[in-house]
Amino acid sequence: RPYRHLLTQHLQAAMPKKRTVRKDNLLKKLIDEEKADEKKKEERKKRRDELREERRQDLVEKLEAVASGEAPTTKGPGGIGTADASGDVEMKSARGATKKQGVIKKIGKDKNKKRANKALLKVAKQQGVIHDVGQAQRLLEGRKPKRRTTPNGGERKRDQALRKRREKRERKGLTKRKDEDSDES
Repeated sequence: RPYRHLLTQHLQAAMPKKRTVRKDNLLKKLIDEEKADEKKKEERKKRRDELREERRQDLVEKLEAVASGEAPTTKGPGGIGTADASGDVEMKSARGATKKQGVIKKIGKDKNKKRANKALLKVAKQQGVIHDVGQAQRLLEGRKPKRRTTPNGGERKRDQALRKRREKRERKGLTKRKDEDSDES
């Protein structure tokens, strides 16, 4: 049979081309590097979280010491007012006790999260235990600061909407213009 050598040549496994081998090796290398980077990032994140938790525990201990050393203010009956040294109770106005009118905005607010006691943080700052109230609050609550811009450098949509509404009120004359706005125009 004259075509037998062609048939056997077709059935034998041919060596892969060099370009396909190089491409496969490059893809394998890229995948391995990506996995290594992910592992490295995960370890860094774990270390950062451990350090943050340690700092948070230290801050909680310091604040507990401040709270135990601080004398709580005495409230009047039903929490109406505070008593001074002479025993007189300063009464709050009835207008302040009425419920504020308006829409209560609950969108995007997680009520289950821990909240920091701002009054305690202010006292701790006065005593020199902490340097920045906002930073301590973020550390206790585990929140990240909100970005001022989008990742591509643009203004956030909420900030843009607020700015446009403020500018509209200023144009109508309902509010006074800010100093920085008058300098630009």
